[in-house]
Amino acid sequence: MDEVAVKKVLYLSYDGMTDPLGQSQVLPYLTGLTKRGYQFTLISFEKEERFIKNKSIIEKICSDNKINWHPLPYTSKPPIFSTIKDLRKLKSQVKKSFIPYFHFDIVHCRSYITALAGLWMKRKWGVKFVFDMRGFWADERVDGNIWKLNNPIFKLVYTLFQKERESFFIKS
Repeated sequence: MDEVAVKKVLYLSYDGMTDPLGQSQVLPYLTGLTKRGYQFTLISFEKEERFIKNKSIIEKICSDNKINWHPLPYTSKPPIFSTIKDLRKLKSQVKKSFIPYFHFDIVHCRSYITALAGLWMKRKWGVKFVFDMRGFWADERVDGNIWKLNNPIFKLVYTLFQKERESFFIKS
């Protein structure tokens, strides 16, 4: 395997590392890339119960692999507004804690919510942007009956993401 020049990556995930998905997909991906010369700072949103139960496991994995992990509390209520609150927390964490001290070569955004912060970083600081799309998020919310399109707020958010943001993330 060819070694790469050290690249500093800010990896943003709205999925928690204490969630099964974070442990089965995200962490193996990051630990593999650290062996190839990438340095990661990871910000994830953690659900309280899983965070309490699995925090020490994830801290050890990250410590053993020199991944700088910064968990943020995930909020789910009220719908939409809690996500906006989480996005503001994410941007604030990035702005206050990281940008003054670190220069990131890449911001890797796992899915749509974190991509909003990643594009903000790209515009503000010229960081290279990677959009890691795992599915058509807005459609998954509707198909899973999480968003009911007869609700005007959900319909508006669905339209924003499905018609406008999704293609913009991919093209960026």
